[in-house]
Amino acid sequence: MNFFRKLRILVDPSRQAPAPTQHEELIRELREVQRQLNNVQSYFAMESDDDLLDAAIYQREALEARYRYLLRQAKASHATTRELPIIVENKVRQIN
Repeated sequence: MNFFRKLRILVDPSRQAPAPTQHEELIRELREVQRQLNNVQSYFAMESDDDLLDAAIYQREALEARYRYLLRQAKASHATTRELPIIVENKVRQIN
């Protein structure tokens, strides 16, 4: 088997994973936002400078607004509750 045939088999688009659906992308993005919220909460707990605390608060509020938007979009796309991460008392958990 020659080199170019091997290369074509390795990079064959039909062998690649399919692109994520819009529904899967929403769930992935929700999980990313919840990870960012956890990071901001940790940063907020460790910071003592007033200006940086304000910045952390604004960042948390922006992420929470984004989370609410994505959650509405996921519910509209009929995501099951097992797929959706839920924030309870500033902590994120999966519904079981």
